[in-house]
This record gives sequence, C-alpha cells and structure tokens, in this order.
Amino acid sequence: MSIEAFTIFHDQFLQEWKKTMETGDTTFVERMAPDYYVAFFTENTKLTYFNRSEAIEGLRDSVENSIGRFTKKFENRVIRMKAADLAIVFYEQVLTENDQEKARLFSIENWKTINGEWLLTREVEERI
Repeated sequence: MSIEAFTIFHDQFLQEWKKTMETGDTTFVERMAPDYYVAFFTENTKLTYFNRSEAIEGLRDSVENSIGRFTKKFENRVIRMKAADLAIVFYEQVLTENDQEKARLFSIENWKTINGEWLLTREVEERI
C-alpha cells in the first residue's frame, strides 16, 4: 500500500477516535493485532505495559469516563512506510476539557496489514 492510501486510512481512524470520544463506541478503534501491546512512559516512573485484552479493557473504561468531558486532538502527525504492509505513525495526542489542555502524549503507532486489514501491532505513549 502506498503512503497516500495509508494516510487516507489513518485519517479515517483519527476521525473515528473523535466519534468514539463523543459516543463511547470503541468498536472501530479496537484495531489491535492478536499480539498487540502498548507501553506507557511517564515522568519518574517505570514503564507500564499492557497486552491486547488489558489495553482494550483500559480503552473502554477510559472512553466511558471521558464521554462528553474530553476531546482528543491529534497534532504534528508524521507517517513513514517501512514496507508496503508496515507503517509507523508519530504524533501528539492532546486531551482537552472545556478548551483547556489536560494532557499531551507523544504517540508512536506501529501498523501492519494482517488478513487484508490494517491493525496496530504495538504503541508507545509518553506524556509530554
């Protein structure tokens, strides 16, 4: 797949995130491969790691507690294709409440085409 085609897919993924934050429906954003994991880094603490099932549970809880309170913006995105079926996406996630920034995370997403669809294989999140 070309970078242009992946960019269109990822644009849709980010639009679905916005809908998720409004509706609480996490179905579309639960695009994780079976061996997916996410690692969170925060200041002065050790790495926090979650496997796929833990990440989905945390995602659902987080979204449920954020509906109508928070909005999520995605800034300074950079996409790089490692191969036709491998993409890396770098960006800042900004969580706001009443137009005030509450959190900013630097995100790295690793995507792979598996059985004809783009799935996340791993993510790294670091609070800025």
